[in-house]
Amino acid sequence: KKGIRIVFASGRPPRTMARAIEQVKLDNLMVICCNGAQVLDSHTKTIVKAFSIPADHVKEIATIIKAKLGDEAFLGAECGSEFKCELGYAVKRGPEAMNHPHTIIQDPATEFGTVEKIIVVHKSWPADKLTEYLMSDVFTDEKWRHSITPTFSSLRFVEISAANVNKATGLQHLCEKLNIPREQVIAFGDMPNDLEMIRYAGVGVAMGNAHEEVKALADLITSNNVDDGVAAVLEKMVEQL
Repeated sequence: KKGIRIVFASGRPPRTMARAIEQVKLDNLMVICCNGAQVLDSHTKTIVKAFSIPADHVKEIATIIKAKLGDEAFLGAECGSEFKCELGYAVKRGPEAMNHPHTIIQDPATEFGTVEKIIVVHKSWPADKLTEYLMSDVFTDEKWRHSITPTFSSLRFVEISAANVNKATGLQHLCEKLNIPREQVIAFGDMPNDLEMIRYAGVGVAMGNAHEEVKALADLITSNNVDDGVAAVLEKMVEQL
């Protein structure tokens, strides 16, 4: 009623956002997907903006990871509207996580093509350890510091996007398209893949159950998601309008 735009920002691809979109029932809802690599118009169900990793970079990335980690790590990728992954990836994630259409491939380097993000799972390492290893021991060439953006929203896997692509990238695109100054944006987050978005927003809010890095960066810390932490902040701010 007051003209405030609601935007979802998720590491998830568009196909897994349908339930959340249906629950809010907003005609003009825009959704930032794949950690900012895709911007979805929920009304037309179309991708209005994509920030992809080109196929030649994907080939190099997959080749380097497999050469260094072999069968200790497995790869999956969001390839437009299709999800492709190694068999080991599907087995590691389990049937509940893989209950969506997907294509099992043999060679990620040649079969992924252009992607929105690459997902890496390790047989035993958590995402924070795997992220550190990838950037210190795998992608040692300086060019990768300017070519990829690794992050994680769960300790189960690492997500790799194109250089400087993150949730803030998608948010900035929408702000420019809708003519909304970043100073008028409130962003809520809880994991490292929210850091850039929290930094970009005029007011960055960490959930009470957020990762410590997010809490350290945020302007405000609210209660956790179970206790309606988002609503608590929004209600106070809307009252001031």
